[in-house]
Amino acid sequence: MRGGVGLENIGWNFLLIYFKRLMNIQNIKVAIVHDYLHVFGGAEGVVQAIYEIFPQADIYTSTCDEEMLKKMDLFKGSKIFYPKWKNNIPGKFKRFMHKLLIANLPFYFENLDLSKYDLIISSSAHFAKGVRKSRSDQLHVSYIHTPPRFLYGFEGEIRKRSYWYWKLLLWPLDTYLRFLDQKFAQRPDYLLCNSENVRNRIKKFYNRDAKIIYPFPNIEVTEKDFQDSQLNKENFYLIISRLAAYKNIDLAIKVCGKTNRELIIGGKGPDEQMLKDIAAEYTSVKMLGFITDEKKFDLYKRCKAVLATVKDEDFGMAPLEPMLFGKPVIALKQGGYLETVDEKVGVFFEELTIESLLTAIRELENKTLNPVKIREHALKFSKDNFKEKFKNFIENI
Repeated sequence: MRGGVGLENIGWNFLLIYFKRLMNIQNIKVAIVHDYLHVFGGAEGVVQAIYEIFPQADIYTSTCDEEMLKKMDLFKGSKIFYPKWKNNIPGKFKRFMHKLLIANLPFYFENLDLSKYDLIISSSAHFAKGVRKSRSDQLHVSYIHTPPRFLYGFEGEIRKRSYWYWKLLLWPLDTYLRFLDQKFAQRPDYLLCNSENVRNRIKKFYNRDAKIIYPFPNIEVTEKDFQDSQLNKENFYLIISRLAAYKNIDLAIKVCGKTNRELIIGGKGPDEQMLKDIAAEYTSVKMLGFITDEKKFDLYKRCKAVLATVKDEDFGMAPLEPMLFGKPVIALKQGGYLETVDEKVGVFFEELTIESLLTAIRELENKTLNPVKIREHALKFSKDNFKEKFKNFIENI
């Protein structure tokens, strides 16, 4: 009996310690630091999920669109700290000023006063990871979406950096920012990341290891939505994306246009006018511009397949959204796509050429894929899974 009582006491002690840990996690002072909150994408969805784990957290960022967050019902009840003077910049100058001020972001983040917080969680594709700890008992965990693409030779939103004269002009600044970025990457106690692809970049550029916690699509697709999508199939290919240089949407337009395959493109961005000019040559290509979430859902339900043509994709997030509707994906065989796409859910094309993409499209058209299996694959990348793994990581450390 004494042995039994002893085991019982051990069990109760274990539970007591466990619940104390949970209480401590909920009661500690937490700061969440993210690069920007003026747009909403996959990275911002991750920050929202982290905030749901730590609803007592304060949020720090370099720029913020509070109206957008309010409309999208995000970060409810939070205190968001950012330089308010940016709100006074006239609309047509905001994008220009945003680009101009990127060089100042390292100084903004490393001078934030976070001394009152026990846990600092940074979410970074630029310089938010550079925040400083001011106490030895503070813990800093950084979720790296990618090292800054523009600093390490990956294509970005605009094509200017590919021109020799811009490379020459920006070389001194980029060299300095790379130095700061690599210095900042040593500050967090632990690094997390979104894919094996980004983990390899972190090893290469920062000489550090990182634990992978996969992110998730920012949409919820019910079983009814899935069933509807199987009843309303049409024969068009789809791209929903920010219209930026490294997305290579011009390639998809040319392939579908020249072969008279219907292609619908939804989204806005810096390359919008250039893409519209190319699309105007083909009657089978339609560009819709900005689309609402309701319209996006409708397009996913009706499309034949989705094209994913991003070079050096950090994590293959975009293909997961249509997969939730059971729709297959044609993706470039590199980067993060290798972790979210396989032969059971779509087709790869080898290189960014008309011949390669067209070959993949023809392969898909002659292939039968199971929509149920496609959806099951996408459901592995869920918000609940992310939150559970992130919370467990914090508790364990």
